[in-house]
Amino acid sequence: MLRVDNISKNYKSEGKVKQALREVDLTVGKGEIIGLVGESGSGKSTLARVIMQLEPFDEGAVYFNELPVTKSSRKAFYEACQLIFQNASAALNPSWTVREILLEPLRNRQGDREAYIRQMLKKVKLTETYLTRRPSELSGGERQRVNLLRSILVEPQLVVCDEIISNLDRLIQREIIDLLIELNREMGMAILFIAHDLKAVTYMCDRVYVMKDGQIVEQSVKVQDEFVFSHAYSRQLFASQLGKGAVDNVAESKR
Repeated sequence: MLRVDNISKNYKSEGKVKQALREVDLTVGKGEIIGLVGESGSGKSTLARVIMQLEPFDEGAVYFNELPVTKSSRKAFYEACQLIFQNASAALNPSWTVREILLEPLRNRQGDREAYIRQMLKKVKLTETYLTRRPSELSGGERQRVNLLRSILVEPQLVVCDEIISNLDRLIQREIIDLLIELNREMGMAILFIAHDLKAVTYMCDRVYVMKDGQIVEQSVKVQDEFVFSHAYSRQLFASQLGKGAVDNVAESKR
């Protein structure tokens, strides 16, 4: 479905050139949940913005359903692929009610939009009482649910989640992750899940890419509820956060 092919990107600052992405290859298949991990500054969010055509790149190409994503095809691409940002508060218009926020992406939709919104609220575990509230009247978890719902209302084939659980407490993180897994199963929606939280990635993802200094250094496919790595950086990264036996504990909690 999504194919990132040999993407490279440089930033120029004060006469110096910094390579942000270097020959990045990545794929997300139909219905897959794919993780992208790495330390801060490794290039994960830059890659997300490049995929979504929010930043230009120097070399390579992004393909969606085997067609290159270009300026002329962006409208169709954005209908099929949605980006959910980390900061839900900044992503939601503070002066709008939840109803107005959710109606905005449906402005060209035919039929009873209000009824559709009421139906979809159930998918993110919200009730109709939230429709009259403004973002300031919602908790962090509720704002992220509204942010997520706004993205899935157009029934995308792929959702790119850029650190969407990083500002939430553990309980709310788990609820959002379980919600994404449920939406994936019900709607067949593929997910590219970008995160620092390796426990969450291990819990929900089918494959994971490890990024370091703008490069993909390794990818791993989950086998028997865990990932196995050969690259020293990947092993160090996961061991530093999960520790010995932690992956097994995550897998057990999933069952």
